[in-house]
Order: sequence, then structure tokens, then C-alpha cells
Amino acid sequence: MRDSEGGSWALRAQSLCDWVLFTALINLFWLIFTVAGLVVLGAAPATVAAVTVTRRRLRGDVVHVWREFPAVWTAEFVRGNLVLGPPMAVAGLLAASTAAFSRMGAAGSLGTVVCAIGGGFAFLLSGVLAPLYAHYELPLWRYLVTASRWLLGNLVHALLLVVAAAVVAIATFLLPGLLPFFTVGVWLVVSTALCIGFFHLNERRLDERRAAEAATAAAH
Repeated sequence: MRDSEGGSWALRAQSLCDWVLFTALINLFWLIFTVAGLVVLGAAPATVAAVTVTRRRLRGDVVHVWREFPAVWTAEFVRGNLVLGPPMAVAGLLAASTAAFSRMGAAGSLGTVVCAIGGGFAFLLSGVLAPLYAHYELPLWRYLVTASRWLLGNLVHALLLVVAAAVVAIATFLLPGLLPFFTVGVWLVVSTALCIGFFHLNERRLDERRAAEAATAAAH
């Protein structure tokens, strides 16, 4: 029994170390390929690549980040910017506006609140949109609409994403050394895992509803 428990703990420790290394690699490659696209054009496809690779890892596939990340980034450069670029740009602009209004003191308090709320929503929308894009095949124009409807229609799930983002932000504030090595990677891995779990749960609920409706129709 003790050997079994010891082996179980060893496997868990190894799995944890693997995920830590994976997260650090996602963070590193996201930074490299964001800069490779001159930031403005690099961040969106880098996010798509990070989420796609993470989804494969969560699915149990063997993932080679150094090979698959560049391949996805290249393949999704145009589409990734079309789908994810606008909300990420809005989130960045509103974050900058929030900082500018906050420096104005009381005179800019209303602008600070409005921009912070709008920027937070755009940030969360990007966090949902990237896994949605990696998980589902939809017409390009439908991704933003579907992600917005999902975010507004699943407030509990949205709150969990807010909590995850807050934990990452607080941890980075308390340990600034995490920023260049883990912060972005942790957020991308955690938000992807949460969203994929949410999507699977929603799919099961829809299947159960369809089965119940089919059973009801057959009974009549």
C-alpha cells in the first residue's frame, strides 16, 4: 500500500513538474512570437497558438511546443488576427485609457471606472474567444458574436475566469519575478483549461436536453 501511495505521489509530482515546464515554454514562445509579429500583429496568433497547443496537451496528445507553436502561429497568422485581434486591441487601448484617467485623480474617476469595466470585459472576451476558436469550426464572423453571447449567458463561468485572472494578477503583484517567465503562460493555460471544460459541460447539457426532447416527442 505504501509503495502504491508513494508511486502515486511521485507520478503527481512528475505531472506537476511537466505542467510547470509546459507553462514556462508557452510563456516563452508567446513572448517570442508576439515580438516576431511586432506585437500588434503577433499577439493574436501567438495567443491562438498557445491555446491550440494547450488544448492538445489537455486532450492527452504528445505535444512538442518548440515545433507545434511556430507551425500554428504561421498557419493562423491572418485568421488569428482577424478573429482575436480586435478584442485584444480594444482591451489594450482601454487598459491604457484606464491608466491615463487614473493619473487625473478625481477628475478622471468616471473615465477610469468606465474604461476599466470595458477593458475587463474585452480581456475576458479574448480569454473565451481564443479557446472557442481552437475548439469549434465556425464562420469567422460568428466567433466574436458567439463568445460574447456565451460570456453574458454563463455568468458563473465568467466569474470563475475573473477569479482565475485575479489570482494570476495578485500572484504576479506579490512575486514580480513571475512576470517574464510564467504570468502569461499561466493565464493562457488556466483560461484554456477552464473554457474547454465549460464547453464540454455545455455540450453534455445540450445532448441531454435533445435526448429529453426526443423522448418526449416519441412518447407523444
